[in-house]
Amino acid sequence: MPEIAAAFEEETGIAVSLELGPAGLLRERIEAGEPFDLFASANMAHPERLVSLGLAREATCFARNRLAIIARADLGLTAETIADVLSKPWIRIGTSTPGDDPSGDYAFAMFDLLDAGHPGLGKGFKARALQLVGGRHSPPGRSATELIADGTVDLFLSYASNARLHESDPRFSVTQLPAYLSPDIAYGMALGRASWPAAPTRQMSQLS
Repeated sequence: MPEIAAAFEEETGIAVSLELGPAGLLRERIEAGEPFDLFASANMAHPERLVSLGLAREATCFARNRLAIIARADLGLTAETIADVLSKPWIRIGTSTPGDDPSGDYAFAMFDLLDAGHPGLGKGFKARALQLVGGRHSPPGRSATELIADGTVDLFLSYASNARLHESDPRFSVTQLPAYLSPDIAYGMALGRASWPAAPTRQMSQLS
């Protein structure tokens, strides 16, 4: 998003102010009265809620993604062994924070999909999952790979677009989820009611 904002500024001469953070928390700030011109989220639910409240115009899907698992390389995780590896009680599972951050919602949706073939398994994973990023009380600046590298977790459910950046790092393995474990991930955006035309500075709220 910073690259897109920079390109927009260069092309139009209009200054862009970015506010990055978990989409659920940004949405709450908008509902509390914080002004914005464009809100982008890693789900459709948050933009659609702003539209339903009369705070934004029509929500539009602008991108799609998938989930992947970044894991310690020595776990030997594959798409075929996801349920078996996660079932080991000593495996520490990392996720983002459901409710505050769509990534956490998608991780928990993946656990629900696991339940379809393994009743009760996903519920157990939810109870064990360490919600370490993307929350209102999460310490800033911690990434999934840092949490794996320092031993806080053994694996982390991440967006595939982020996970692929670490495919060449020998410390980690990156496993794309099979279709039956992949929740539908649609990124949504919505304009503020008073955004266009607007003042020369555009305030953009966007999911990290």
